[in-house]
Amino acid sequence: MDKNVALDKLRAICSRQEKSPSDILGYLKRWNVVQDHHSDILEKLRSEKFIDEHRYASAFTRDKLKFDRWGLVKIRMMLNQKGIEKRISEKVLKEVDLDAYRSMIGQELKKKRKTLAGTPYEIWAKLARYGSSRGYEMEYMEEFL
Repeated sequence: MDKNVALDKLRAICSRQEKSPSDILGYLKRWNVVQDHHSDILEKLRSEKFIDEHRYASAFTRDKLKFDRWGLVKIRMMLNQKGIEKRISEKVLKEVDLDAYRSMIGQELKKKRKTLAGTPYEIWAKLARYGSSRGYEMEYMEEFL
């Protein structure tokens, strides 16, 4: 695919939805755009404000907390996997309302507790595993376990 055609397509995609630089590189590789043009296209999209790592990280974090009920550990890991700089992801994660976050953890653990059976120790272990798999920190889960 031609560099200018790819750039136009990416502008259209990025105007509808937030994308990370790694998402953009994935599109470019799928479309078989010459690798020499990748950095030029990324810089052009950044300069035109179609992609912004901080804006992407904020939207990603907000959506994963609100809709998927993920914990901060899992969100941090996924932002890292998406190629977001550590300082940006840490800044965004510090902006999370911890009271609302703790409340969400409590709600999720209570909901899961209703589906579990066994001894108190087994239930504690199952809830701890469940919370860890969701990315919740043990220090916040302990309040509810």
